[in-house]
Amino acid sequence: MLKTILVAVDASDQRNAVLLQAVEMTRCCGAELHLASVYDLNQLWETKVPEPAPDIFDSLEAETRKLLEDARQQVHEWGILTQCHFLEGPVIEQITSLAGQIGADLIIMGHRHASRLRRLLANSAAKGLIDQSPCSVMIVRDGKTTADA
Repeated sequence: MLKTILVAVDASDQRNAVLLQAVEMTRCCGAELHLASVYDLNQLWETKVPEPAPDIFDSLEAETRKLLEDARQQVHEWGILTQCHFLEGPVIEQITSLAGQIGADLIIMGHRHASRLRRLLANSAAKGLIDQSPCSVMIVRDGKTTADA
């Protein structure tokens, strides 16, 4: 039985599907729901911006905090109270660490569709969580096939 569910919130197109799945599972199991969003400066370096303006750091942090707050409000509108966690650092490390701290039984996250080339070049948060998580991981897809993406 699931007692604690952790949702990794990001800006992906699957965010609403992920939140809906988490709310349904929370209701079915009577579980406690936690939302987490990670502010990861490595994302900035992946954009290959040579010398980012200082404002970009504040902008990325504000965007991450807003994603988390928007998710909290959406879940609250669906009748579920949640605990929110704003995390800083590498995504996989932060999510797995939080999962251990709160005793999560399940992590739920979305799946971003990527081209074959991008999959070869970029690290997958979903794969990293599956490999390193202290609990089960559920990947929510939005119904598109990789051919559609």
